[in-house]
Amino acid sequence: MASSRALRLRSLGLVLCSTSSVLTTGCLEENPIEPTDSQGTDDPTAATGDTTAGAEDGLLACAAPPCTVLVVSQTLDDRIDIYDVTATPFLRGRIGTDLKPDPSGEQTQGNLLDEPYGLILDDNYLWAAIGHYPDTDRGSLLAFPHAAFADVTQGGTFAESQYFAASKFSAGVLDLPFGRQEAIFLVPHPSGRILVGVFANDLRAASWPEPSELLVVDPADLRPEAIGAFSLDLDTTPCNGGWKLTALDDDVSRVAVACDGNDAIAVVSLPGDFAELAPADAAAGMSACSTPLASGTISTQFVAPDGAGGLLAVQSQILEPPRLWSINGNCGIGGAPGDELPPELAAVRVVREPVLLRPASGGQPAMWLLASETPAPGVLIVRGGGSPTVCGQVSGLDAIDTAENAPFALTLDATRTRLAIGAGPVSNPPFAEGRGQVLWATLDVSELDSCAVAATDVVDLTEGTFVATDPRTWVRAPNLLHIAELGGS
Repeated sequence: MASSRALRLRSLGLVLCSTSSVLTTGCLEENPIEPTDSQGTDDPTAATGDTTAGAEDGLLACAAPPCTVLVVSQTLDDRIDIYDVTATPFLRGRIGTDLKPDPSGEQTQGNLLDEPYGLILDDNYLWAAIGHYPDTDRGSLLAFPHAAFADVTQGGTFAESQYFAASKFSAGVLDLPFGRQEAIFLVPHPSGRILVGVFANDLRAASWPEPSELLVVDPADLRPEAIGAFSLDLDTTPCNGGWKLTALDDDVSRVAVACDGNDAIAVVSLPGDFAELAPADAAAGMSACSTPLASGTISTQFVAPDGAGGLLAVQSQILEPPRLWSINGNCGIGGAPGDELPPELAAVRVVREPVLLRPASGGQPAMWLLASETPAPGVLIVRGGGSPTVCGQVSGLDAIDTAENAPFALTLDATRTRLAIGAGPVSNPPFAEGRGQVLWATLDVSELDSCAVAATDVVDLTEGTFVATDPRTWVRAPNLLHIAELGGS
């Protein structure tokens, strides 16, 4: 049985293959820098019929706005995939982010994973947090200008060689070195500034004792010395190993952090004049509260807003049902953690990312969707209240190959009627074959008050694209999903 720590490591794909494990288990190559003899130089999806008549070239082009795109961080495969989900979904193309390739594909040196994670797509740039460039303990923020992708054909790849060589970026791509370990969680602020959550620990270590940070980045001044930093080494309960970072309101006046290193929750309040202050002053004007939750061999990685200024905090482990906490914006706990399960879902244990399906308002409780991993893959429905509870499961998701994959990442579009799911192998993704999935579905929420949600028009965006000999097609850790509009209001 997998340990809680091993399940945590799965989250960012950091279980690395050693030389001995390659020999004994046949671990797939991580980052070969040239196609193998059996793979062509053209994009392999071209032969699968994965094309859309009339779709223009240009990775982020949109001839008839608004165009809705789903951007996926393939963290273990050092790649960003972009799908058009406006009408009939199709693969627009890919961005290679393998900046430190390992010719052997074995990743034995421990510093060759680059791992794109946090994503923001605005009118000018695609922002991507790269966890391990220039090294495992010093990540960076990359800004890809839309214009750099103008010549990418449908289904094609914007390769590393087109913007990076000899440790230098070109083609208008900008680089901000954070000088910090695992600065990978991004939240956009309405002012255009970017909030960055720093995990601040080595994910492969036995414990994560270091307090996290919240950084402030001004896109107009990408100098390391211009970064503002707020420490989460709080006088109450520090926030060690801060994981999921989420805004609690549309104004992004407060953000919540799940503190996995010491099983706590922190809420950071931004100053009222945040947008006018220099990043360092904006960080200095922040304040925070925190509260400890249940601790032990447990995962405390995820939080989600409730739409009324509070949040849902999620804890899980392999031996007991998950614990769901209702917490207000001042870090007050609403009641005992909800840990009851319907009889048909009694086997649920490890859960992952929650997303807000219906905000709390008018006396109605908030409702969330929650990714369920081990040993019962699926998407759960959670009803809010003082002690939130799992009350049902989304039907119609038979397209998930639950024998191989489990949902990890979820995100909803602005209407909360379209759901994207990132599903991948549960244990040791580097040993997996690369047949993970990214799914796109429409949700029927007409019976939501009865805790029933049906997924319809489910499309497996990765169906037919896997080629065992071509790592450009592998899907092992689609761990972050971002929906954005091109040319919208």
